[in-house]
Amino acid sequence: MGRPRTFDEDKALESAMRVFWNQGYEDASLADLLADMGLTKGSFYKAFLDKKSLYLAALDLYARQSIVPMVEGLMDRTAGSGHDRILRVFQSIVDMGRSNGDRVGCFLCNAAVDRAAHDPDVELRLNSMFARMEDGFAAALADHLNKGPEAEDVRAGAKALVSQFMGLRVLGRAGQSVRFGDGVLSEVRRLLKLG
Repeated sequence: MGRPRTFDEDKALESAMRVFWNQGYEDASLADLLADMGLTKGSFYKAFLDKKSLYLAALDLYARQSIVPMVEGLMDRTAGSGHDRILRVFQSIVDMGRSNGDRVGCFLCNAAVDRAAHDPDVELRLNSMFARMEDGFAAALADHLNKGPEAEDVRAGAKALVSQFMGLRVLGRAGQSVRFGDGVLSEVRRLLKLG
C-alpha cells in the first residue's frame, strides 16, 4: 500500500494554474511549477504524471471556477432578464479593467493563443469551453428575443458575444480593456437592440 499524499492536491493545482496562466505552457518550467506547488518531483509525477496532464487539469479547474459559473449566471432566469445577464458579464470585465487593469486576462484566452494550435487535447478542452459559453449566451439571448436557443439568429448572436468576450479579455491582458471596454459594451448593447 502506497503512502498517503501529504499535500493538498487542489491547492497545488490552483498554484499550477496560476503559473501556466502567467507564464504560458512553454515558459512554465518544471522548477517553477514545483516551487509554486510546493512539491518534490516524486510527488509531482505520482499526482499529475507529467506537465501536459497538469496543464489539462489546470484548464479543467479554470472551467469549473470561471466558465461554469459564468454560464450558469447567463442561464439563470431568476438573475434578471436575458439582456441584463449578458450585459452583466461584459460590465464585470470592464469594471475589472478599471479597478486593476485586468492584466491577467483570461486563462482560456491565453491557452487558446498559446497552445490550441499545437495540441489537439488542449484544443478539444478549449472547444468544449467555447461551446459552453456559446450555450450560455444563447440561453440569455433567447430569453431576450423570446425565441428558442437554437434559432439561427440566436446562435449567430451567441457566437458574436463569445467573440466579443474573448476579444475584450485578450485586450485586458494587453492592458487595453479600459481603452476598448466602453466600445465593446456599446457594441453588445447595439447587438441586443437588433433583436
